[in-house]
Amino acid sequence: MTDKPAQDSARERDAQAEPGQAHPGPQNHDPTHSRVADNGGSDGGVVHSGQTRPATVQPPPPRAWRWHWQWPLRLRPVSPRQKAARPAQQLQQFLVRLGGALVSTGIAVTDIKRTLQNAAVTLGAPDAVIVVLPTAVFVGVPGEQETRIDVSDAASGEVLFDRAALVSSIAQRAISGTLTAGDGLQALDAAERSRPRFRWPLRVLGHGTIALGVALVLSGASVASLVLTFVLGLLVGGMKLLVRPGSYAAVLLPTVSAFVISLVAFLAADWGIAREPIWVLVPALVTLLPGGVLTVAVQELASGDMMAGASRLVYGVAQLVFLAFGILTANVVVGLPDWFALSSSGSVVGQYAAWIGVVLMSVGFFLYFCGPRFSLYYLLFTLLIAYGGQLLGDWVGQLASGTAGGGTIGGGLFGAFLLTLVAYLAQSLPSAPPAVVSFLPAFWLLVPGAAGLIGLTQSASDTAATITIEGIGASLVAIAIGVLVGTAAYRIVYRFAPERWHLRLV
Repeated sequence: MTDKPAQDSARERDAQAEPGQAHPGPQNHDPTHSRVADNGGSDGGVVHSGQTRPATVQPPPPRAWRWHWQWPLRLRPVSPRQKAARPAQQLQQFLVRLGGALVSTGIAVTDIKRTLQNAAVTLGAPDAVIVVLPTAVFVGVPGEQETRIDVSDAASGEVLFDRAALVSSIAQRAISGTLTAGDGLQALDAAERSRPRFRWPLRVLGHGTIALGVALVLSGASVASLVLTFVLGLLVGGMKLLVRPGSYAAVLLPTVSAFVISLVAFLAADWGIAREPIWVLVPALVTLLPGGVLTVAVQELASGDMMAGASRLVYGVAQLVFLAFGILTANVVVGLPDWFALSSSGSVVGQYAAWIGVVLMSVGFFLYFCGPRFSLYYLLFTLLIAYGGQLLGDWVGQLASGTAGGGTIGGGLFGAFLLTLVAYLAQSLPSAPPAVVSFLPAFWLLVPGAAGLIGLTQSASDTAATITIEGIGASLVAIAIGVLVGTAAYRIVYRFAPERWHLRLV
């Protein structure tokens, strides 16, 4: 039995003990003293007898600066995480509808397939089977009774930037897990019902501005030729808006437009208004040129999508043939000598005319293709970067090879590389449009389509070709490789960049 003075002394020691410290007094050895279960603190610090467990002193967190040297080693995954335990009933329908909408924007099927697979993983179907062709999408989800198919006539319709931005935003929200399949279907329905942002007068004016800007970038030409190019650009823009997509008139539009525009240009040259008619008619037909189609085709072939790349390449070459047929037929009607009607030379306005042309092209693309709000600034910035990269690549290529062909290859490669990297990085900024809004105009700026039409027309008429078919093919390959290298560079940046940059997964 313990005497009373000893008990009082123990109570005094307990009262003077600091919080968070266990007193090594006799009570620690009392078999009746309550104990805390050793479960790692999962019982919330409550003692079994009803008493509160004394708080333990936690070690201070490591200083942030000690781990700064390790941040480049913490790589982010380039594949999304699955956020849904199982796929929703409407997931297959949503994926096929989203794929059809992406196909209509004209981007490479390699990128579309990657986007759909990322969305499928996030929404709970990592084993989904997805096949994408230039005009069709096949989606099979495990557990479904059938494979859904969606057909999109991307070649017959006009790609509007505001609608393409909506579709890209829906895809990004699906990949991030903030959009369900049901909400995605409603968003796609709203995007399909949306009307063009600008009315037809502004769009026609934008098409004329595009033609004027392309004329300054390609050749400069004379003041009278520039005015005529602007007028012909207005005419082509009006014809395109009058034709209903998918009709027979839409199929004949490239040939008929090339014939009418060439007829006016050759007559103007015969009357002494336009000195070089080829530089008047080609800028007016720029939105009908398959430069982007040919570049995407080579990109798909390089990525291993042989069916998509081969079919798209054949389609692009056929479009060039139709346009060249219209030009040659118009020259037969007018009767100008081929060496005069189809000859081409350099710029006569000045060395800064091309930069003014890039600015005009940006404004024209924004108006005609109905760019989203605030997209004009990003579009202008991206096109200026792409054109500057093309000029720098031209200079480096000519310096390294000593030939003009080396400059063409270097310009296309470096320009496409900068375009891709800047477009992907810029889309993460507030109010910035998706990268597809910058991709489509840049393919016209990098000029494989215009050069291909001039070279094909000159070759068909036995005119001394100022632009060779071999050079056009090399330029297309260089641009396609530049896009692939730029995409790979962006994915590397994405893996190393901190999450607060909010970069989008591509």
